[in-house]
Amino acid sequence: MAEYMAERKAYLEAFSANVRRLREEREMSQADLQELADLHRTQVGRMEGGDAEPRLMTLVIIADALGVKLDDLVAGLPVPKERRPPPERKSKRAKRSGSK
Repeated sequence: MAEYMAERKAYLEAFSANVRRLREEREMSQADLQELADLHRTQVGRMEGGDAEPRLMTLVIIADALGVKLDDLVAGLPVPKERRPPPERKSKRAKRSGSK
């Protein structure tokens, strides 16, 4: 689980750096991007802070608002080796008692 979380963190940090760089190159504030993309007021901040993993539609909207290709938003991102977190393991006690 630790490997997955570390890779996810690195991925989100690289993505957030791309969004921030592209926005700043266009001399836009977060509020400008929020307005152009018609996003919730906290969404841009969460993405730039590495706290949000946007859906594909949101990525397309952000790219359009910034006037860039979708490729520019994800340029240089590390490809995760851990595709999903490992399943949570149940304790032996929970298995014996039949509880979940």
